[in-house]
Amino acid sequence: MASTGRSTVLVMGAVPGAGKTRLLREAASLAEGDGFMVLGAAPAGPDSTPGAVIEAARARLPGAGSTRTTVVIDDLHLAGLPALTTLNDLIVALRGRPILWLLTFTTGRDAPPREHLRTSLAGLRTSLPVEHVRELGPIEGDALARLVADHTGATPDPALLALAESVNATPRSVIELIRGLAEDDDLCLIDGTSRLQPAPPGGPSAGWGIPVPAPVPKRFSATVQQDLRTLSDPTLKALRLAAVLGSPFAPEDLSALLGEAPVGLLAAVDEAVDRGLLVCGERDLAFRTEPIWRVLLDSVPPPVLALLRRQAAKILLPRPEGVERAALQLVHVTQPGNTDELRIIAEGSRKLLLADPSTAASLATRSMELLDPGTPERVRLARTAVEALTRAGRLDHAIALAKDTVDETARLGAPLPPELVEDVAALRASMSTALLLLGNAPLARRAAGDALALQHGGSQHREAIVAHLASSYLTGDVTAVQRAHQILGAPDRHTGAVQVGAMTFQAFGQWRAGDVGEAVATLRRAVALDRADDEAPILDPRWFLTFTLARTDEYEQAAAVIRSSAAIASKHGTLTTAVPAVLRAQLNLAQGRLDEAEDDAKLGVGTDGPYVPMLAPQAWLVLASVALRRGALTQAEEHITTLEKDFPQHASSPWWGARLLLNAQLAEAQADQQAATEMLAEIGAQNGALREVVLEDPTAAAWWVRCALAAERPDLVSAVIEATEHLRGRNQCVPSVVAMAMHARALAEGDAEALDRAGRLHRNPWAQATAAEDHAGLLLDRGEHEAAISEFDRAMSAFGALGGERDAARVRARLRGLGVRRRHWTHAKRPVSGWESLTKTERKVAELVAGGLTNQQAARHLFISPHTVGFHLRQIYRKLGIRSRTALIRLRA
Repeated sequence: MASTGRSTVLVMGAVPGAGKTRLLREAASLAEGDGFMVLGAAPAGPDSTPGAVIEAARARLPGAGSTRTTVVIDDLHLAGLPALTTLNDLIVALRGRPILWLLTFTTGRDAPPREHLRTSLAGLRTSLPVEHVRELGPIEGDALARLVADHTGATPDPALLALAESVNATPRSVIELIRGLAEDDDLCLIDGTSRLQPAPPGGPSAGWGIPVPAPVPKRFSATVQQDLRTLSDPTLKALRLAAVLGSPFAPEDLSALLGEAPVGLLAAVDEAVDRGLLVCGERDLAFRTEPIWRVLLDSVPPPVLALLRRQAAKILLPRPEGVERAALQLVHVTQPGNTDELRIIAEGSRKLLLADPSTAASLATRSMELLDPGTPERVRLARTAVEALTRAGRLDHAIALAKDTVDETARLGAPLPPELVEDVAALRASMSTALLLLGNAPLARRAAGDALALQHGGSQHREAIVAHLASSYLTGDVTAVQRAHQILGAPDRHTGAVQVGAMTFQAFGQWRAGDVGEAVATLRRAVALDRADDEAPILDPRWFLTFTLARTDEYEQAAAVIRSSAAIASKHGTLTTAVPAVLRAQLNLAQGRLDEAEDDAKLGVGTDGPYVPMLAPQAWLVLASVALRRGALTQAEEHITTLEKDFPQHASSPWWGARLLLNAQLAEAQADQQAATEMLAEIGAQNGALREVVLEDPTAAAWWVRCALAAERPDLVSAVIEATEHLRGRNQCVPSVVAMAMHARALAEGDAEALDRAGRLHRNPWAQATAAEDHAGLLLDRGEHEAAISEFDRAMSAFGALGGERDAARVRARLRGLGVRRRHWTHAKRPVSGWESLTKTERKVAELVAGGLTNQQAARHLFISPHTVGFHLRQIYRKLGIRSRTALIRLRA
């Protein structure tokens, strides 16, 4: 219109409450702000009716000349034929003027007849262009969340949003719902989130953990039921029966339950989809939201619902996956003594064990409630429930249920009936696995031993054998590796799962003995033998293969194994879906991706969902390593303290060596050279400890040499060289081990050329950067300053790219000592006060001083002078509005 100077007509239809009136007001306000004369934007009243606006336009527009004008006419469907005729004539007569006509009308099944309006618009189109604006759809997504938040005063939780989505999602209906819920006291504010009031304790069951929609408020139910009453009878009947089947549901199941041919569903499904009650998938149908499903389910009287569930179970039973689906119906209605239904539920829970362990556990535990304690059927259900709870990550529940059931059977007296022995042994085996995953190896060993003792002389439970091997190894039983050898020496006497477990712990022994290549090869054979697709083991050899591949710098292979492990876990929906995060954390740390390593490690310690406590020590070690690399010593110390407190380590623990290494590195970083040296001496005095420590990190051996040289301890230098040469001799085909040994020896002997070769052989980016720094030092000792500076620059750039702030600062200090200054700061906009106003260096100083370090200790840590630390402290005090170290410590507490 602005370019042509001619009239433009925009027409929009929308259902009541969709927001078209609000849209017109916004458009009128924008037009007025842009210099348009606006007609028809008055508040609701006599002057804003369609007839009044048309009359005002007829009176004022002919004399307005070329004035840019916007005419706003809402609810045009209410205008009579004479007014519409006048409007058409006026628009046509003034089509050469710069006038924007904004016309809206109401659509929908409840809208009044608008035949005159259709005729009028059709006639108008023959004279000039009329543009139809797309009809306003349901409010959804962020817009819906903001609308609910505006009327509740806080961000809504998913359950409240689901209710809002279920009421046609027009702004008016959503607002009316929220106001009604507030009037009925059905809303509350918890942790800054608006949500529905929690169900009262002791209320009706939500389905014993079986998937059913949550109860809905009465106000919401009444609103939806009012809308449902406008449906045709066949559609409403079909929807109520579909609610019994669940969501999603198969059309053929609904057809069978209705007792009609599939063709009879067409009209009902079309109407339900058109009204936004159902959505179509490729092979099934589902309710658009769970609250709609719940209202329809509640509309079926309980006695009739029970009959329909049994009828549905009978229909579902012969279909694919019919036992599982029938079990999900019968669990709601079966009664004590109904052996046929209880048998179906038990079978359904077993079939769901791998695909949906949470539901399997719920089915089994609900059926247990209907059986007498100590009966074979109840014990067998407990066996399923315990394994399902373990796979679902509910380890404490699994252990408690297993213990209670074993105690029940013990009260029957000894000896146990023959039909119970196998099930009780399996229960104890499952309990041992849960205890093992929970990190309690001693109790896991006892439970596994009890399971094996029950079947002494007979066929022993495979899970008990593997759990006993694992827990024995973790508790320091040196015979565990020998038993693994015995199992592998008689493969025909053991299942594949037992052989896989034996191979895994054989590999552990090989690794600790220094046979790195053999350990990796053994784990590869274990993975090849593992039938994860069929059995979905809870202790997966892929976990341990990933750790060894990451430690030997085989990053692409490690990533592929992680993807394989994640795919298996995802397919079976097990507890092990939390494991890939721990595996990725180790891999990301090795590759120098500190942010990703930290994020994954936090998942691995359970900060955001389920986790595997048995593997949590590895995640804590990654967190401590990340903090140490960044120079956050207080944080690193806190992580190590948590590890030692919550997961006590001993010489047989898998992460014992890594913890020793980190403790020594932390002491050295805190400028406590004596403590670091004492730790190194203690490690060197323990049989095999030094070998295990240097295998934890490709940079560990070289770091040990540097510390020992600085402390003037040639005995410690000799010890680490002896250990690394021993490893190199046994692992000539493992490049990471060869590079580590070459690096350590070259540094100890001052051989710059050999160190340069080691640096090129390293694949670990941290080791490459460390080798460049060490090479520079040797070049400097030979007087080759320019070459040394070049290597220092390479090391500093590498450490900086990896996020190794402390390492980069150390190299930068060495360059300063050579008279070379490298800029390492950037300018950033910051507030003038508060913690966010501190520069990166000021934050480091504040953290170190708040952690108890003196100015001199902080200076050594940051590789700057004590005078510079004092300067930074004065800036920190000024920006934080404090005057002392004590105040800083309190502020950071």
